[in-house]
Amino acid sequence: MTNPVHRIKFPAYLGIRNAKSLIQKCNEAFSSSANTILFDLWICRFSDPFAITLLAGSMRVCVSRGRKVFYKKPRKKVLDQHFNRIGFYKFGKSVVGKSKYAPHQVELQHLTALRPDYTAAVIQVLKGYLNLSRGVQDSLYLSVNELMTNTFDHSKTVVGCFGCAQAWTERGTVGICLTDFGRGILASLLTVTKYSHLKNSVEAIELAILKGVSSRTNILAGLGLDHIHRFLRVNKGQIHIISGDGWVHWNYGNGENVIITRKKLKVAFEGTIVNILARADGEGIYILESETREDQIF
Repeated sequence: MTNPVHRIKFPAYLGIRNAKSLIQKCNEAFSSSANTILFDLWICRFSDPFAITLLAGSMRVCVSRGRKVFYKKPRKKVLDQHFNRIGFYKFGKSVVGKSKYAPHQVELQHLTALRPDYTAAVIQVLKGYLNLSRGVQDSLYLSVNELMTNTFDHSKTVVGCFGCAQAWTERGTVGICLTDFGRGILASLLTVTKYSHLKNSVEAIELAILKGVSSRTNILAGLGLDHIHRFLRVNKGQIHIISGDGWVHWNYGNGENVIITRKKLKVAFEGTIVNILARADGEGIYILESETREDQIF
């Protein structure tokens, strides 16, 4: 007798604030013994890049484990249209920059190798809402590329990485998310002797943002998260990093006076999520110190 369909109902709000619940539901899909998994999005009303990458990636993980996967589209027309525009319904086939909605977003992509063109599209969305000097653009480009490289070099993911970006003009915010389903930051850093003192995922996440910290040895690495944090400090943005059973949120809303929130997840996430929220109010210009000695901003 075959196992019945396992239907998983998702809540109305699909966003980073609801991360614990969404990760639990995706884990429910991973651990199910059913042959068929149904992601029921019928009552969902809102979704951000975090949720889009998490859901799409979770579906791909289920497929990689031999499950048949289906989804029920949301009844809310606006969200259904958004999913369609951002490539959620065709996430294995979408092409960056081809959507007429592209100035506001970077379509969901399933990345299995470093894609500089995809990174360039992400920076282009930021550039559309912030006055970024060429130096800052290049710095952010290299930082996002390194985050992607980390995924393919040492996360040991078997399904790749999922990326997405979205601008909300009414909120003055740009959201960028990269999600992989690998071994996580703690397990990765523990492969290096000098990080053997790490005891938990939160500790590993906070160490990973420091300049030069990486599980890759004998090469220049560990700059990506450091540069992104420097940018967000000036931008007064936010970043969430979820890996294993750890979740750390940095809120730079007051500039230098960062508020750090640390959480332990009851259900660990099988991988790493980097979710960035940049303020996109168009005010000021972001310049590297090396570009000018006057009005040094970044």
